[in-house]
Amino acid sequence: MGSFNFSRAGRVLAALCLLPAAAWAQQPVRGTVTDRATGEPLLGATVRLAQTPGVGTSTDLDGTFGLLVAAGRPDTLLVSYVGYRTWRLPLTGPPAAPLAVRLAPAAVQTLAQVEVTAQRPIAEDFIVRELTYLQIVTNPAAAADPLLAVRTLPAATNTDESASISLRGSDPSQTGIYLNNVPIYDAVKFAQLSGLGTFGIFSADLVKSVLVFPSNPPLEFGNAGAGLVSLSTDERPRARFLQASLGLANSGLLGGTPVGQRGMLKAYVNGQEGRLLRTVNPATFERLPRLGLLDGGAHFATKIGEYGTFKAFAYGVAEQYTYRTTTGTAPRDEYRYQNRRGFLTLSYEQAWARSDFALAQGLSLRRAEDAARAYRTARRGHDAYAAAHYRRYWTDAFSTRVGLSYDERRLAVAGEFPATAGGGATYAAAFGRGRTLWEAYQYTKLRQGAWTVGAGLRLNALPRPAQPGYVSAQLNLRRDLGTRQFLNLSGGQYMATTAPEGLQYPYLRTRTRQLALDYSYAQPGLTVAAAVYAKAEQSVVSGRLLGLEAYAERAFGSHVRADVAVAAVRAARATFDLQNPDAVALARAQRRYNLPFSLKSNLRLAGKWGELGAFAQYRAGAPFTPVLGTTSDPATGAALPQYAAEPNGSVLPNYFRADVSASKFVRRPGKAGSLVLFAVLSNVFNTENVSGYAYSADYQQATPVFFQKRLLYFGLVKTWQ
Repeated sequence: MGSFNFSRAGRVLAALCLLPAAAWAQQPVRGTVTDRATGEPLLGATVRLAQTPGVGTSTDLDGTFGLLVAAGRPDTLLVSYVGYRTWRLPLTGPPAAPLAVRLAPAAVQTLAQVEVTAQRPIAEDFIVRELTYLQIVTNPAAAADPLLAVRTLPAATNTDESASISLRGSDPSQTGIYLNNVPIYDAVKFAQLSGLGTFGIFSADLVKSVLVFPSNPPLEFGNAGAGLVSLSTDERPRARFLQASLGLANSGLLGGTPVGQRGMLKAYVNGQEGRLLRTVNPATFERLPRLGLLDGGAHFATKIGEYGTFKAFAYGVAEQYTYRTTTGTAPRDEYRYQNRRGFLTLSYEQAWARSDFALAQGLSLRRAEDAARAYRTARRGHDAYAAAHYRRYWTDAFSTRVGLSYDERRLAVAGEFPATAGGGATYAAAFGRGRTLWEAYQYTKLRQGAWTVGAGLRLNALPRPAQPGYVSAQLNLRRDLGTRQFLNLSGGQYMATTAPEGLQYPYLRTRTRQLALDYSYAQPGLTVAAAVYAKAEQSVVSGRLLGLEAYAERAFGSHVRADVAVAAVRAARATFDLQNPDAVALARAQRRYNLPFSLKSNLRLAGKWGELGAFAQYRAGAPFTPVLGTTSDPATGAALPQYAAEPNGSVLPNYFRADVSASKFVRRPGKAGSLVLFAVLSNVFNTENVSGYAYSADYQQATPVFFQKRLLYFGLVKTWQ
């Protein structure tokens, strides 16, 4: 027998032992996370290693994840999601196949879930709808915009194509928009650009959830008269990533990195330059020769102590556009607008076993200029907000929340204004308007078997002559009809102080009294909802309305999902002081949401080949005030418009629009990154939906002005992890 070289054999054996370890270090653990009962993929589930806290990731749109682990060291894989039991798997080597993780709902509420509850309103039992990130980005009509996703809900009664949200027949100014418990006013880009499809200022990549209260907004949120949209950002840490988007509409970068073992920093920047978009869609942008935008934001979140969370979000935008209006046979005029704005929000939540505490602060600065013909203005504004909330759980079923808030808004305007409606002579003016609200509230909620009841008050904490005392009150009653359905009866009186569109008006206080009955049924693959409501709004211009809506969503297997919504709003004629010229002008300017019918439908098809989506809406034409002729200005002899006696007494043609979208999610085996390809075609049939009429200088000729025509945009999103 020949001799055996132990030294050489040792080296060969060592090399063979190292090969699996090297392969293990380079190969990610891959898998899919779903709900055990429904099979639905869970977006944003946390995947991490027990022995290596700094290594972690989150699941993607389809519930998949990929995670690289350290070589040669046993560990335990943990998968967690709010409201579910944590899933554990000891790792001693690479799994032979992708993991199929099915999470089960948690049986009891843990202190960690109490911490999550601290970030949600006490009236969350009376939420009518909650939108997740997945529902936002897969909505073909939302363009990955949280506010546009809300606009597709049956409770949204918008009569334009902007991201300003009308809820159940009320003006968008009566809808409260909150981010991390801080009010965000004028939450849209190109806010002055009516009817051309403006977007919200919130990035879907930072949003964890959107809570929608279409009636009776929770009293812990102030200055919301009709309804509420509350957005919360995602504080969950994930592995470092970089995302680049390139599209016809806009392009940008988004990146994120863990900060320490418990914090997460995300930042993004987007740019929009309209030349390429206009080249592909010349008819749609015929009246928009210039369009540009640059915005960006940074979000930081971290745990403080065991059950505390701190969030900070900073945002800035610079935007400008030029809009051409055709007034009969007169030459084209240009309206020029530019806006620079920034805001900062800070929030802190701390949970204990029987209580929680929250602080929220916000500051916004704005500088805008616009001009057209002899008109030009420069505006400077700022908003400041601070609030403190404390909630006490007296028992598991009985809780109370109290709070105090400070809400200030200021606007200064200076410019040149036309002396008459026909132009010509001008005058210079400078003025300002503002308001300060100190408010306190309390809300108490009790669960007893299948019943949940809540009641609260919100009042002006510092009444004074400029802001006399007022009270908002609310009563909520919920009856659970088993585990899958419930009835929710809500009513109350709500006070809101808002800024009308016209610069000449001061801040107006509106008292809204409303009553709503909502029904909801949900089981895996099927959701049915219905509502009936009534409102009475009292202000300089007052009105009453009745409304109803019904909604059904059905999944057909795992690849097809469809929904349909039907709604109707019957608004009575507005009442106002006919002897007050400002009240008459405001009645003409304000929208009247009298919509005898509105139909909305979504269709989604998903498979390994990608995803197709379609959205359609058909509704009654919106009311408007026509110009019937002219009258002469006694002082100058200039032609002035002669309006119909009844504001919003005429109706525009019915509205129809259909949008389609396509996307493909690509992930290479063994790679942590991904690629998404997308394309959207809006107003597929190029329907000429009338948004209003433009009149010639002598008001003798009326030219229809249309909403967005057919629009095509496409792009890609590349993610590296």
